[in-house]
Amino acid sequence: MLTIHQSANYAAHLIQSRLIIESTRKTGGVMLHIDHPQFAEYVDAFRTAIDTDEADALCRALLN
Repeated sequence: MLTIHQSANYAAHLIQSRLIIESTRKTGGVMLHIDHPQFAEYVDAFRTAIDTDEADALCRALLN
């Protein structure tokens, strides 16, 4: 497991070709498989996020 984002509110992990987004305050989350059309773009967005606020906004958008 590779954590690509961690904050007080959200976490994003890469696990065996899957991207897992979860809220640290609620149970559940979102899992994107590598065959998702935008998988590479989402992973790149987390890796190039300017700061924690930007990565948190991406997590929030994916969870809604």
